[in-house]
Amino acid sequence: MKRRNFLTRSGSAAAGLAASTTYEFFANNPVMAFPTSKGTGVEEANYYLESGKEKNIMPEVRPEILNNPRAVFLIETNVDARKDKTGHYTEAVDQLRSEGQRIARMLFVRGAKKGGTTFIKPNFTGVPEHKFNRTNGVYTSPDFVVGVIEHLREIGNGNVACGDNPIDAVNHRQGGVYDAFDPYGVLMIEAGYEQFEHYNKNELNWSDPVKSPVWNRIPYFKPILDDDNFLINIATLKCHLTALTTLTVKNLQGCAVRGFGQFCWPGIQLELQSETAGIDFNRGFQKNAIQNVEALFLKHKAAGFKRWEANTAQSGDYTKYNELGGYETYRKVKNDVDARRDFLKQVGSLFRQESWIHRGLDNAATLKPKLNIIEGIIGLDGNEHGWWNIGDDQLINIVIAGCSPFEVDAVGTYIMGHDPDEIWYTRVAKEKGLGECDINKIDIYWIRVNGNIEPVKNIDEIKRHPLGVNWARSDNPEERLFW
Repeated sequence: MKRRNFLTRSGSAAAGLAASTTYEFFANNPVMAFPTSKGTGVEEANYYLESGKEKNIMPEVRPEILNNPRAVFLIETNVDARKDKTGHYTEAVDQLRSEGQRIARMLFVRGAKKGGTTFIKPNFTGVPEHKFNRTNGVYTSPDFVVGVIEHLREIGNGNVACGDNPIDAVNHRQGGVYDAFDPYGVLMIEAGYEQFEHYNKNELNWSDPVKSPVWNRIPYFKPILDDDNFLINIATLKCHLTALTTLTVKNLQGCAVRGFGQFCWPGIQLELQSETAGIDFNRGFQKNAIQNVEALFLKHKAAGFKRWEANTAQSGDYTKYNELGGYETYRKVKNDVDARRDFLKQVGSLFRQESWIHRGLDNAATLKPKLNIIEGIIGLDGNEHGWWNIGDDQLINIVIAGCSPFEVDAVGTYIMGHDPDEIWYTRVAKEKGLGECDINKIDIYWIRVNGNIEPVKNIDEIKRHPLGVNWARSDNPEERLFW
């Protein structure tokens, strides 16, 4: 079932909604329609948001931050909690919400504009059963997000929604998102539809043409990319096999819709995966995307990127690719199911990282969030995508914020114990002219408890917390690598 035609059944509800804020309406009304994500769909959520604009006041980023768009701001938090018998900081729930509200007061002020919407993009990816807890290190803390929203409501910004794609609502409920959101009437857009065709045209905003070796245009679910939308990007502090550190840049891939939002596809399979998802490859991607990615892969191989071909399961086998005849052979066999399957089986997940890097960076550059935040109160040592228990939650107590996701991620990467000059995507971000990755060339400031802003005078002031990548996964679950 794609969705019920709720609009034709809710004329009286609409009259009442027009006089309410989104929060007031949603807190007192059940979900009225169910898309294939099994939650509040894009159309339904935007119906609520449109009706909440009249009473809304838009927020603004604190002037000291807004006027320093390449700077990074650090805020220490004070969550004091112990792990329970499941390995989670469950007793931190109230503290996480309180810290979200306190920190939002340091970052956002009441604006002058009326109307509009605010969209918060948290990292609510899938969680395995052993992480079914609202304080898990895989998620941006939903309680922290609630605290941020409480402050936004205090300054008149009540027309707020969160959302993510492609995981469906069932897993978000299992992970504890709704345990945090429901008591506070937080609107969660479940945009993880099963197929691209399930989105209505009026649920999508397409970007203008993107200057990218991979992308052509990118579709997002509304209200993202609306002219009157205020986009806040709240990631968490953790690692990932493809991105290595998965912070604000990677978090934004969940803004693109099903079929376009799976950035971690192997680059060699871009066209095939698009076909499988039922989307028009040429509409979203450059015609020569695979060749472009291969050229960049070779460029970065020559530049000596660390472990660039060190893991066949992640990186594929470029030597075998050449032996088979490279792209020319693939072009000839790609429409023959059996021949293509044999070819891809031999070359593996080729160009996965290179493809992700450019899709991720160019997507972030297109979206331009108003503020990028890493909620690093609870971080994850080990990978997020271990459907066995290899990730270990750690109490870190840091929040990192800034207007540029590229510098924010470089600093977050450094705090995690990695060298942002070596992490692939932060290095390429600098190469593409998007942001600095040399920690010594980034302006970094503390925002103190009293709200005062002070420069970091010496990089050694910043405490580092080792959160490593479990590169070998199940073969060596105790391994942690640092770039």
